[in-house]
Amino acid sequence: MYSGECRILKQTLDQQTRTYVLEPVSQNMPRFKPKEVRSTRQELVPSPNVVFSHPFIGKKFDLKVINLSGSGFSVEEDEDNSVLLPGMIVPKLALNFAGSFSFSCKAQVVYRNVCDGKGDNSRIKSGFAILDMDMHDHVRMLALLHQAKDRSSYICNTVDMDALWNFFFETGFIYPQKYAFIKANKDQLKATYEKLYTQHPNIARHFIYQENGKIYGHCSALRFYENTWISHHHAATKSNSNRAGLVVLSQLSRYINDSSTLYSAHMNYIVGYFRPDNRFPRRVFGGCAAAINDPRKCSVDGFAYFHYQRTYSTEWDDSGPWGLTRTTSEDLVELEAFYAHHSGGLMLHAIDMEPGMIECGELDREYRQLGFKRERHLFSVTKDGILKAVIMLVISDVGMNLSDLTNCIKVFVLDEVDFPRDMLYLMLSCITLKFNKDDVPVLVYPVAYAETHDIPFDKIYNMWILNLLYTDDYLKFMENLLHKKKFGI
Repeated sequence: MYSGECRILKQTLDQQTRTYVLEPVSQNMPRFKPKEVRSTRQELVPSPNVVFSHPFIGKKFDLKVINLSGSGFSVEEDEDNSVLLPGMIVPKLALNFAGSFSFSCKAQVVYRNVCDGKGDNSRIKSGFAILDMDMHDHVRMLALLHQAKDRSSYICNTVDMDALWNFFFETGFIYPQKYAFIKANKDQLKATYEKLYTQHPNIARHFIYQENGKIYGHCSALRFYENTWISHHHAATKSNSNRAGLVVLSQLSRYINDSSTLYSAHMNYIVGYFRPDNRFPRRVFGGCAAAINDPRKCSVDGFAYFHYQRTYSTEWDDSGPWGLTRTTSEDLVELEAFYAHHSGGLMLHAIDMEPGMIECGELDREYRQLGFKRERHLFSVTKDGILKAVIMLVISDVGMNLSDLTNCIKVFVLDEVDFPRDMLYLMLSCITLKFNKDDVPVLVYPVAYAETHDIPFDKIYNMWILNLLYTDDYLKFMENLLHKKKFGI
């Protein structure tokens, strides 16, 4: 019911129970670390009402909302009849929009300010921070707020699938190699995207800039690790790219700022893949990491990417020095030590490769409940009992990411010297055989291992990771970048 620092004014001296009279020390009790870049507060017409049962006295109250954002709102009341106390937690309140629809949430009063009213009556303005909210309701509320700011900005709207595919082709987002992949998996892709863009599952978000039914900009995000979202599929039409491409990036930034403090959002990290030879994402992701300049806040790690086709036929003597076993927590401790020395970034935290996450399976179950597929399997490669590499296989619906980076094998090589290329291929052959996959994308870390051992790879993919405890650094960089792009700088 209450969280905050208080002064004890009076107490009884009974042995078994005591009564305390408390007074808050401050009228300003922020729930979260103060942000330099705050969520955008908007005054809506008509403005919603907040309806709640007071947690101390049980009486129902109905107050007018003055302004609203994705992370909080403020209300006004008469000073003589004020009932809100900074630090007070309301387990359930409703934001009621003209009696037509409402959103429920858990919230806490974080400040109380006296302001001038009409005549001799003073008014009290109190602010609420949203502590948690059903994510479907939160997305619907954010969609309303984004529309209020820009009527062409949409979040998780129902999309005409023909218009979306036409947009992907028109923007060049789907190039010949990607088209071949789409054509070979047409029916599966159609079913997956129908669910993602019309059923609005909690694991997916999309941001669209659209006018008169025509899509000009698109960006989406997918919760693919327990508390990590992958940002992908950013595209904009050339005719309107300067506007639409920036708007959807701004929408994603606002969504992160509004949602990252909510437990139900499961949003501790945001990840993006980009090719270093692609100028725009290099400027966004690489530029952000360079500007923040702290791998504990934002890091970039490179992978060598190639498609492995199971044609390798060398017989493996399992009584020899090499072994392929299920990964243990001890193996992940060793991998952590290697990665800390090699990079010191956020990758292992973001992709659930910490020792304590080896048995995590909540997200797999959520995917199944939503009618999607997601599996994760970890394997360790050893020689004479010494760990040489850790392999992570993730299996998901084909095309959930159109570069199939959510349906791939990641290989983390700890011993870049004593792990021959032939042994890598043999281990990949064993894993793909077990899971009946003849052709699978492979990402190898570090890139230097692939180069040293003459492993042919198609391209380098950089994985950008942002720790959302430090959203201010990211948002300031994005604001600066978007401002420069807007004015052609």
